Amino acid sequence: MKISNLLYLLTFVSLTAFSCTQEEEPPVVSNPSTPTNPTSDLPDAPTFSIESTSGDVITSSQFADKNLVIFFFGFDCPPCKAAGPDIESKLHQEFASDTDFAIIGADQWEGNDAGVDNFQEITGITFPLGRKGAEMAKSFNTTYDRLVVINKENKIVYTGNSIASNNLDEVIGIVRDLLK
Repeated sequence: MKISNLLYLLTFVSLTAFSCTQEEEPPVVSNPSTPTNPTSDLPDAPTFSIESTSGDVITSSQFADKNLVIFFFGFDCPPCKAAGPDIESKLHQEFASDTDFAIIGADQWEGNDAGVDNFQEITGITFPLGRKGAEMAKSFNTTYDRLVVINKENKIVYTGNSIASNNLDEVIGIVRDLLK
């Protein structure tokens, strides 16, 4: 009896350990408008205002009639720092010439100017970055190291629920579809 209980316990622990370590594909929080998911069913993007380290104010109204990607980051977050160069090259540089596209970043860790400037220098990001973005992230119901996509109708079409680097290819596909 004791041996069978021990075998049962070992089997259970082994199965649990393997199932917890397997990487699962994160579910999509929102998808772009499709015939089965019309734009009217998508949530409106909240308005926002965030100050950049240069003192400029970045507001949601600046992006009216644009497809906007927001990179919520933490100024000293290692995965955010690792994702930054790819977000710059694969999103910003790839689509910057399209007048219907914009991208910004918001530091959700409430960093000071020096911290956000250092993040920008380390990552090579050239798109605008705002600081003190915790309230903005909260209004979007997200956190740091996440990507959010807003379409031209000011609807949230995508909110990542995994680190930005895991969702980057999906976001690139969404942006391509929105710019068609």
